[in-house]
Amino acid sequence: MKQLIAALGLSLSVILSGCGGGSTSDSDMATVTMSVTDAPVDDENVLGVYVTFIGLQYQYADSNESWKEVDFNETTIDLLSLQDGNTSMLNKVELPAGVIDHVRFKLDTEKCYVETLGGRAYMKVPSGDQTGFKAIGSFTIPAGGTVNVTADFDLRKSVNMNANGYSLRPTIKIVDNIQVGEINGTVTADINETSQAILYAYANDTWDDNETNATNNFSNAVLSTDATDGDFTLPWLTTGTYDLVLVENNVNGEFETVLGFINNVGVEADTTTTIDINDTTLEPYLL
Repeated sequence: MKQLIAALGLSLSVILSGCGGGSTSDSDMATVTMSVTDAPVDDENVLGVYVTFIGLQYQYADSNESWKEVDFNETTIDLLSLQDGNTSMLNKVELPAGVIDHVRFKLDTEKCYVETLGGRAYMKVPSGDQTGFKAIGSFTIPAGGTVNVTADFDLRKSVNMNANGYSLRPTIKIVDNIQVGEINGTVTADINETSQAILYAYANDTWDDNETNATNNFSNAVLSTDATDGDFTLPWLTTGTYDLVLVENNVNGEFETVLGFINNVGVEADTTTTIDINDTTLEPYLL
């Protein structure tokens, strides 16, 4: 009888343990805040880029399961207004702790448009409402804590204009806010009064002379900013070393010439690196 009671007790213990396994305690959850920011477009005709978000999808590094859906009321944001480090919070949600390997952004493709000098033009957004647009970059959700991340929509690469109108194919980079710094300063190089001064940031030693080709269009730059007014900010840069490339564009945003380089600029987390770019400090572009 004692053996039977002991066996029943063991069975009951296993059953109760099984019922508790698989549940997620409050201490295993964390708050994830997703914000968005942007780098400028080169097209002077574009006054605003309005994107309507309807959801996010998160996938954990150790999971082969489907994407974790986070739906919310549609939110329309003018990404072009979020330059020079400005951000807009997109969503805050409680998620289980772990490492996020991928994030997808789901859009209402019928409500994405640009405001131009000629009026509103709706963009073609392939698959934006179905599979969503995947971002580059991963981050860790700490158990019982909070993580603030920012999605950098590089509109210079994402918004394209052709004979059929505008299209949106986002190039999105995710960064953990505590792991980034910025570079800012002034530009006093000799530039034509009617031209644009565009500053590109490249991860160290990734510049290639083919970047100036029309088909490449500085595609390997991690960030860009308009420095025509003499000041610039390159925010949301992950820790590392960067090479800066100063470019002169005509009034239509079309590339004309590379003015020079500032190489080996270090960026540390939560730190601002300030530099002054002029004809003396610029290293010449030698073909």
